Amino acid sequence: MADEVRTSTPADWVEAAATVYADHAYAFDWLGACDEIGIADELRVVVRFARTDGSGVRIETRVARSDPHLPTLRHVIAGVTWHERETSELYGIAFSGGDPRPLLLPAAGAPGHPGGYPLRKDFVLGARAVTPWPADSGGAEDARRRQAPPGVPDPAAWGHRPAEAGAPDPAEVIGGGRRRR
Repeated sequence: MADEVRTSTPADWVEAAATVYADHAYAFDWLGACDEIGIADELRVVVRFARTDGSGVRIETRVARSDPHLPTLRHVIAGVTWHERETSELYGIAFSGGDPRPLLLPAAGAPGHPGGYPLRKDFVLGARAVTPWPADSGGAEDARRRQAPPGVPDPAAWGHRPAEAGAPDPAEVIGGGRRRR
């Protein structure tokens, strides 16, 4: 069954979620985000409410990549805090009034912190860049044209970057997994 999708502005985010959650036919299911780089300079945040028959309602809103902020839903939905903390760490979306403690990653500046937001499309997947792709070992794979695996940046654009180089240009990221070798 297809979900009903409702869009909301960030200012109406809490009210839209509270309206659906007030209907006792719905239960909170999950909250997550999606990076819209290449489509828009935004992050899409989604909260889903489910019914017992499997159908549901999704409320979607978009926030700017440069300063992503949304009000928290924790005063409306008791189980949403974990989802907001995860989304905050992995996408960099700040939930005003939410729980700021780290959930999955070390705190910013602590050893082991990735130095960015791992689920954003402009985040360089270092392990994929330095680990050889299995098709690179030769044989029949060398005889045909291959595409680079998803998440592997073009070495010419992403190679070793000095710290003062700053954030990468999102335009370089968009074609990352589509280049031909």
